[in-house]
Amino acid sequence: MKGYSLLSIVSLVALSSVASAQVGPTPYLQASDSPWSSLFSNGQFYLDDLEDGFLNTPGVTASVGSVLSTGNLRDSVDGDDGVIDGDGGDGNSFFHNNSVNGIRFTFSSGTYGTLPTHAGLVWTDGNSGGTIRFEAFDGAGVSLGVITGNHATGGVTGQTDEDRFYGWVNPGGIGSVLISQSGAGGIEVDHIQYGAVPEPATMTLLGLGVAAVAARRRRK
Repeated sequence: MKGYSLLSIVSLVALSSVASAQVGPTPYLQASDSPWSSLFSNGQFYLDDLEDGFLNTPGVTASVGSVLSTGNLRDSVDGDDGVIDGDGGDGNSFFHNNSVNGIRFTFSSGTYGTLPTHAGLVWTDGNSGGTIRFEAFDGAGVSLGVITGNHATGGVTGQTDEDRFYGWVNPGGIGSVLISQSGAGGIEVDHIQYGAVPEPATMTLLGLGVAAVAARRRRK
């Protein structure tokens, strides 16, 4: 039987000890409202605010929809125009005209050599009263769980008080997320964000494992 190093065992224990977890829905008016805002500068995390007119950060594709850069139906995250004023009509958003089928954002392992452990987005508009549904999937397409919300209001001209962040954390990787909403009409989202981020518990245990292996080698 092949033996495993202490580092391998510690790594497996660490990865299995951190559970998959939902995040949100939480109010969101600007990037600093993200529960992951402290990760944006770590070099392993992307936030696409769509303000260049494209969904073009590495490692993510949308199943349907397109960026809205013009027109009075745009509903961007409030702060994207530089002012928090309750109006998202001056920024860009990502739109699809069928809210029931929704939009699936699929992630690639090519960017960091692994699937993202964190993935989320901001719902900015949809039909009034419809139940919003955010579902995350692992790399094999198995559902990790569903988050629902009922915060949609009747405004369709850039109101931002209804905007909410939806996200998921899964140490084993996230292959895709699907945002949809009950009832006829379109759906808009913004601030798609994702990254491969080791959990603190994992890093601590891995550090202990490295130290233990190094100490054992010194004793030899």
